[in-house]
Amino acid sequence: MRNGKVALVTGSSTGIGAAVAKALARDGYDIALHYNRSPERAQEVQAEIEAMGVKTCLLHGDTSDAETPRRLVREAVEKLGRLDVDVNNAGITRFQPLREITAEIMDSMYYLNYRGMILGASEAARYMVENGVQGSIIFNTSIRGFAPHSNDGVYGGLKAGLNRTIRSFAIDLGRYGIRVNGFSPGVTNVRSPKPEDEAENPFYKNSPKFIPLRRNGYAEDMGDVVSFLASEKASYITGQVICVDGGLSIVGGAEHLADLFDAYDVAELAKSYVSQEEWRRQHDAFNEKLKKKYGEYQH
Repeated sequence: MRNGKVALVTGSSTGIGAAVAKALARDGYDIALHYNRSPERAQEVQAEIEAMGVKTCLLHGDTSDAETPRRLVREAVEKLGRLDVDVNNAGITRFQPLREITAEIMDSMYYLNYRGMILGASEAARYMVENGVQGSIIFNTSIRGFAPHSNDGVYGGLKAGLNRTIRSFAIDLGRYGIRVNGFSPGVTNVRSPKPEDEAENPFYKNSPKFIPLRRNGYAEDMGDVVSFLASEKASYITGQVICVDGGLSIVGGAEHLADLFDAYDVAELAKSYVSQEEWRRQHDAFNEKLKKKYGEYQH
């Protein structure tokens, strides 16, 4: 059932963006879908969402272009009548070691992952303030904004900056009843989420071993969190970034083997590997040896 409100989701033809759009559609929002390079996929998502009984419009443009994010907001309002939720999701993921970073790489990530998101949010905020809409602005960031991984200095640094920026925007808009929050995906299997495909994927079949909840995240997990952040259940939450990562950022651990090889001498560590039970036996035996030699340790 339609709730009379409208949500714009950038980058919603595939992956996380598509899942977010579907989740908000299930909540009753009319949806402004956006794509840049995947018109056929966007049309498929549009058909699926319209089957839920809500209205949609399909918007196109490269959000790394300075004018596009603002235009998308204006077009969403023109075509669907209003805007209540602005989800800034469109972005790219690129990892390079410092010695391979170029100005082109830096610019592409800055224009799309930081500037484009903020320009879209700026236009949405302007509309909401001028029209008295106590809406919600939401950013897709990354757990790499909280803890560093190998080869992600620029990508993770921009995400960290976005996390910090969200807090200031929340202060700016709080007096108008507009909430600003973010969600930070961890390992999210959007390429091969079917169990049979995941079991064969060289990355995703192993990544759960690094995650406290022992499973990968999926696009639908992100959609559920955005659904919550946009809802009245989150009406007293602003300036926050929710990690949706199965606990990966809690332990600050590696995300995959490349991180381990870059940060540690994994091959050397593997040579000394013993079972957990054997490690504890050796540890306890050594502590007993120390007690006999030096007495009980005093704090």
